[in-house]
Amino acid sequence: MCEARGWRRWLVIVAFIAVGACSDRSDAGPTGTAGNSATSSPEPAGGAAAQVGAGRPAAAGGSLSLATGGTGAQGPAGMAAGSGNAGRGTRGTAGSPATAGRGGGAAGGRNAGAAGSGTAGSAGAAGSASPGPSTPLDCGPNGIAIENSGPPKNRVNYVIIGDGYTQEQLESSFVQHIQVAMKKRFSDVIGQPYGRYRKFVNICAIKVASASGPIGSGTTAFECTGDDQSRLARCNTNKVNMAISANVPASFEVDWKAVVLNNNRWWNTGSVLMLWSGGHKDAAGAALHEGGHGFHQLADEYNGSDQNCAREFSEVNVTADREKTAGKWDRWLGYDQVGATGVQGTIDGARYCAAGQFRPSQNSMMNQLFGDKPNTAYNPVSREKMIMDIWRAVTPIDSMSPAAGALASPMSLRVEVIDPAVINVDWSVDGEVVAANGGPSFDLPAHKLSSGSHTVTAKAYDNAGMDLVRYTTGTQYGRMNWARSQQTVTWTVNVP
Repeated sequence: MCEARGWRRWLVIVAFIAVGACSDRSDAGPTGTAGNSATSSPEPAGGAAAQVGAGRPAAAGGSLSLATGGTGAQGPAGMAAGSGNAGRGTRGTAGSPATAGRGGGAAGGRNAGAAGSGTAGSAGAAGSASPGPSTPLDCGPNGIAIENSGPPKNRVNYVIIGDGYTQEQLESSFVQHIQVAMKKRFSDVIGQPYGRYRKFVNICAIKVASASGPIGSGTTAFECTGDDQSRLARCNTNKVNMAISANVPASFEVDWKAVVLNNNRWWNTGSVLMLWSGGHKDAAGAALHEGGHGFHQLADEYNGSDQNCAREFSEVNVTADREKTAGKWDRWLGYDQVGATGVQGTIDGARYCAAGQFRPSQNSMMNQLFGDKPNTAYNPVSREKMIMDIWRAVTPIDSMSPAAGALASPMSLRVEVIDPAVINVDWSVDGEVVAANGGPSFDLPAHKLSSGSHTVTAKAYDNAGMDLVRYTTGTQYGRMNWARSQQTVTWTVNVP
């Protein structure tokens, strides 16, 4: 629920929204630039409504089954975790006010920075797409489980609520607009890294009926509107937050909030409460772009007419330092993201500046997002930040069996990880690795331990390669969260 949770609460005040929106995770660093999607669409402002995405309602558990593949299976619940880096971190710093984004210019800056040489790192394993957890995800009496990925206490929890949908439209257009967004979110390559980390995020959609719909036809639940000049969407944030609090169960600790507008205009906003118009033909791209602002604090990478362009901004994907990127992506210089955004360099023109601010790639999701071209994917710099943001809210292990501690002659040990395709487990006995990437269970009789006391350790860790993560330490841009991607559990086993 959207309420104070002691050390878990952080608050960002958004300059163009009267009421701040609360979030329930603790250590989200400073909020980046909020913005609307890159530029106005090449289509007329009243573009065609989004088409129905693949998928159909599932009969069991109120979940929505999408044709893009279900979330992976979660193994049987073990006993409560007794060790490891549990918890959600320390209190974060409140973010600075966000500025509204503007329409940018054409894709591409003026001068590409020297790329240098570099080869692609090893690929991380893709997230699996097996059947989802057997335990239904509780999204409340008016909720739909769009993505049931596992226990909310160890997942990023994303809530989508609609405005301008009548009761009838909630059963048709609302679901269709979300289906379209999900299809692109989990597409390859545009939706990465969300595809790889699919089992790390629960998504609930909350159905709140408006008296009129679509937006602009009369009174709506959250008074959402927008305009074609700024291309920004606006809603009554206080009403949205109250509706989320009233509808989401306490077990679903909200990390990420969005409103989808029943509207086909190009009205979108990235902030703590992200907004996108669900009926526009590029709505799915807008949802990804605005999430880049709202949840990941990424900057717009397109240019504009700003003059204050010599300063170093807080977002990781723009810099005033052409040579060294102020430490933001110097390790990515020269890397070729083949089949996506290409060679990473320092390209002039970003964050509404025609010169003086540089971006990593010629195009990306945070630049010209329109259509389904591979170069509208997130570039590696943004993608790495997104991975760090996911790890801020989770740790690799959901449960263990038996509980950590002293054991007398157990037959096996087991850890249930979020996704075995993403998380490897190394097993050690008395400090020596005996089963590298040995899977979630350890058969003690098979290892023929000698009589006496032995220390058995399971180390679970993200198997991401150099194509995904290159900064594993630091205190900025979420890099401190990478420490949460590794977790150990220790048992003391007494063998007769």
